[in-house]
Amino acid sequence: MLITLQEDGVLYVYDSAEDAVRDIDASEAEENFQAVFDDRGQGYTLRRKRWRRLFGFFGNGEAAGVVLAPRGSADSAALLRTIASARTIAPRAAVRKVGRLVDRLAKGTA
Repeated sequence: MLITLQEDGVLYVYDSAEDAVRDIDASEAEENFQAVFDDRGQGYTLRRKRWRRLFGFFGNGEAAGVVLAPRGSADSAALLRTIASARTIAPRAAVRKVGRLVDRLAKGTA
């Protein structure tokens, strides 16, 4: 599970880092994402990545994407603070999942 807090106060929950990266618009990621954690409390930094396409099907040019890079060590307290600061959780179906995560982290069984 990957949890992102965006500048609008919405906590977005993804099943995997790959799902989150697919959903992130590279041009807006660095500005919109205030915090990114996995369910163990490992923080991540979003980095824009550019690569050149040469003589490909779509011709020459550049493309951009987002890469998630681990930042420091796991910090479940920081994840709990991030969750607590959220205005709402999306998708709504993830509310229970986040509640179970909070219970697990609060008990120290991350």
